[in-house]
Amino acid sequence: MRQILEFLQEVKAEFKNIAWPKRDALIQLTFVVISISIIISLILGGFDFIFTQGINLVGSPAVNQNNNVVAPIVTIAPASTASPSITIVTPTKIIKK
Repeated sequence: MRQILEFLQEVKAEFKNIAWPKRDALIQLTFVVISISIIISLILGGFDFIFTQGINLVGSPAVNQNNNVVAPIVTIAPASTASPSITIVTPTKIIKK
């Protein structure tokens, strides 16, 4: 118990040696941290938007002349065959989007 009290007294003594920032400096540094956080979030949000739009362009479904989405049919061969294969067939039926 004596060691714990001694430790707490040393902590109290060290707290007196800390150079705490003045109120004006604290407000200024807080403003800097918030500003940088907002700028970084806008940059990352912009990259996210750009990448999302790019992925949507690459992964967009096929559209025919009437602006109807044509969904492909994907069939996977059973695993019992020597070399499994994937076949994609475009259906004749048009699915409205």
